[in-house]
Amino acid sequence: MGAIYLIDGIGPFFRGLQRRTINWSKIPFDHLCMEPGVERDAQWAQIREDLGRFARKVKGIGYNSVSLDDVSHLGDCRAYDADTRVLIAAYREEFRRCFALLRELDLQVYVTMDFFSAPVSMTREGLDPTRFTVELLDSFLTDFPEVSGVIVRIGEADGRDVQDHFRSELKVRTPEEANELLKALLPVFEKHQRRLIFRTWTVGAYPVGDLMWHRDTFRRVLDGLESQQLVVSMKYGESDFFRHLPLNKNFFRTKVAKIIELQTRREYEGCGEYPSFTGWEYERYIQELRHAENVVGCMVWCQTGGWVPFRRLAFIDDAAVWTEMNTFVTLKMLRDGVLAEEAVREFARERGGVDAHALLELLRLADEVIRD
Repeated sequence: MGAIYLIDGIGPFFRGLQRRTINWSKIPFDHLCMEPGVERDAQWAQIREDLGRFARKVKGIGYNSVSLDDVSHLGDCRAYDADTRVLIAAYREEFRRCFALLRELDLQVYVTMDFFSAPVSMTREGLDPTRFTVELLDSFLTDFPEVSGVIVRIGEADGRDVQDHFRSELKVRTPEEANELLKALLPVFEKHQRRLIFRTWTVGAYPVGDLMWHRDTFRRVLDGLESQQLVVSMKYGESDFFRHLPLNKNFFRTKVAKIIELQTRREYEGCGEYPSFTGWEYERYIQELRHAENVVGCMVWCQTGGWVPFRRLAFIDDAAVWTEMNTFVTLKMLRDGVLAEEAVREFARERGGVDAHALLELLRLADEVIRD
């Protein structure tokens, strides 16, 4: 079905958010104006303007897919109360315009979701989360043919700071439950010929919490799964986006199609406030990945991640240069086989008026500071 060069596109939705510390893990839906009127029209016009600028730039680098949040806010269900369905209708109207903008640029659209997520007003008693999600996804993929796939997370839920009409919670506790969930979801994606991108990231909760690094848990979760619609997404290491980690060995433990998650806005290293170059470290991962079977691309995080006050918006604000450089270099290495330093020189040429030799020297010195 082709390579996936996926990048998160949530930056435009944070414009004007005044909180001191921002949760960058998901679009701040409570910040979005959904009541009809001038305020909503102005905010969403700005979002589309920013998203268009972002999309044109990442398309120019070579990314072919953009992710946005999330299925819960867009999937309608007759069991929801009237107020929830009115809100969902408003989200669907606005997001359709965003999806259309991306598709006009020939960018594929992927939408995230947590298992399990539902309106806070919905009664959970007697509800089968798997059956509910299967039906919701079937409806969602029918209603949004422009969406190429869904990115499913089972190992982390909304933080306590999330005050939203919808809320996610951890429901999968064992490898067997994860395996059963995937077997239930995959027929929906096969029916609609879309991709299910399954993330192995977890925060360590319950027996399935070691999925990202434990070979037996990984095997049990993927046992018997051979669907062409399934893609497994893994962070580069067996932990969060830290330095000094070896490449995740699970890349070599399955024939299932897989993509690597790489963070270019380093949430533990200033979030793009200073040069935290990822090129040399990612170069090593990418070279090692060539020995792994069926690696079909990447998921690059240029905005997502962390609870921080920093608020530079990649490919929207002119001041996000360090994140944009990492994002450029990462794809040039992974897609085109270019080495890190040559990719930096290409970035300098494209920016114009940048001394590539001086830039590389700055990156080496900054790297030394960070490592020491």
